[in-house]
Amino acid sequence: MKRRAILAVAALCGFAALTGCSSSGGETPNAYAAKTDIPTAAAMDPAILEAANKEGSLLVYGEANEASMKPVLAAFQDQYPGIKTSYISLGGTESFQRYLNEKATGGKTADVIVSLQGANFLDLVKRGDIQDFTPPAAAPLPDFAKLAPGVFAMELNPVMALINTTLLPESEQPDSLEALARMSGDPKLAGKIVTYDGTTEFGYTVNHAYIAKAGEAGWKILDQLGPNTKVEASAGPMFNKLLQGEYTMSYFQSGATRPLLTGATAKVLNYRFFKDGTPFMPRGAGATTGGKSPNAAKVFVNFLIDKAGQTAGCTGGFAPYLDGVDCPVNLAKVTEQLGAENINIATWDEALINDSPAFKNRWKEAFGR
Repeated sequence: MKRRAILAVAALCGFAALTGCSSSGGETPNAYAAKTDIPTAAAMDPAILEAANKEGSLLVYGEANEASMKPVLAAFQDQYPGIKTSYISLGGTESFQRYLNEKATGGKTADVIVSLQGANFLDLVKRGDIQDFTPPAAAPLPDFAKLAPGVFAMELNPVMALINTTLLPESEQPDSLEALARMSGDPKLAGKIVTYDGTTEFGYTVNHAYIAKAGEAGWKILDQLGPNTKVEASAGPMFNKLLQGEYTMSYFQSGATRPLLTGATAKVLNYRFFKDGTPFMPRGAGATTGGKSPNAAKVFVNFLIDKAGQTAGCTGGFAPYLDGVDCPVNLAKVTEQLGAENINIATWDEALINDSPAFKNRWKEAFGR
């Protein structure tokens, strides 16, 4: 009974963090604590910076929880104290829908959107709702970080397998998606494996990235996994049901849950990166054309994609990719672990939009949806 109570409390805390809620009782593991360690962002055009300070405020929408964004916002506020910054955590698709609805009515809306939702970002670009602006910090970025005109990656989020070690000890855990597929019919696992619904935007994007690299061999693995896998629409239910023992393990789990693996929770759950199943999901940032602070938005996007933003982001559990940004999980360290030949960085292009209907239908066949 006592163990069950501990797990229930931990699950509630995990859900609170994932949904952007807060709880009392001391600092969270990703509390902002190292202001002096944040480098200064690349210099902006003085005219843009002057205009940004006159605007004096900034509104950001994104699906990352508030605890994860806290160190990023705090570091930005330190460097640009004249720009009062607010952040609203929303579901990925909701960020875009809310922006469009508010813009249509002429109300105050997001100046910047920060999201993993590639197809939704590409839609905004087509609509002319993203400023076609290249920040100074974008010049040295690798090509994979330039996601679309005006949209740049603030992090590369490697998905993972999350496992309840009380149900499946580390010595019995698969080390690849292919191995998990072979094990999936075992009574220990059948029906106790979970992943994202592949018809949701994030679920589709991560499956699309996996298949883009794995091809037909990947579809065979998904066909094997599908009958033994349950699906959820978002990370919160997956995480909490894993913690409570309703599920034994997940795959393609968002890396946003890594910061929750502390204390009592870390004694129950561990994570793995599969060599054949770890797509890196870019979290894009773009300055909107419908916001009231277009210049402050440019300053913020520049900050996010520079070492300043990525250093602060590491404190919140994001995964930086720039050379010289040390972090427990970053592109360099995961590449070293998996091997360069196994790195799979999702791309945002027309195929992501054009493939959607047929791809989702095939996914539904594999998963019996």
